[in-house]
Amino acid sequence: MGSLRMRWLNVSAALTILTIVVSFSVAYSANHQLFGTVKMPILRGYGGTTFEDIRNFELWRVVTAQLIHAKQAHMLLNALCLLLLGSLVESRVGGWWTFSIWLIAGGIATVISPILIEAPWNVGTGASQATFAFAGCATVLALSDALKRKPAWTLIALVVLPGFALDLIYDGYPKPGHVAGFVLGMIFGKLYMNRRSTGLRLSHKS
Repeated sequence: MGSLRMRWLNVSAALTILTIVVSFSVAYSANHQLFGTVKMPILRGYGGTTFEDIRNFELWRVVTAQLIHAKQAHMLLNALCLLLLGSLVESRVGGWWTFSIWLIAGGIATVISPILIEAPWNVGTGASQATFAFAGCATVLALSDALKRKPAWTLIALVVLPGFALDLIYDGYPKPGHVAGFVLGMIFGKLYMNRRSTGLRLSHKS
């Protein structure tokens, strides 16, 4: 029972819970209802990010922007993907590496996400960029046989297929934030595998 409990007390679970709590709290504060849609200009006041904010060194928004969502049903899907795919990646790379992927890859991709959108709607928010980052990392790990391929491809598909499908339906193109998140996640996956290979070579020499 203790080992099962520890399996779920990980960074991915903590980020998932934090995302759900913060996003619902913001939705209720903004609209006085949990499942109402929050407009992007309003979300900026709650921690969403724009290029202007980053130029003003409001770097804390890289964190807060990933926790808030315009639509809470979408947030719950992101939270599920964050928990399942994040935990799978974390089981291989560990908690600090997982947090770094979320913070750096997810954060940069969230900043990039509104690049094609006009003000005042050009506000980066949401956890989907981080889920794409985990999908990119998991892709590299699966191709390198560092993860079991069947569960990895299943969870990668759970993130990528609905994400890009919705992008094409509503925007007509893959969102820059999703593409950036996936690519940055692949870079993190490659860096991890290179680091792992270097460690194995050094241990064999010693």
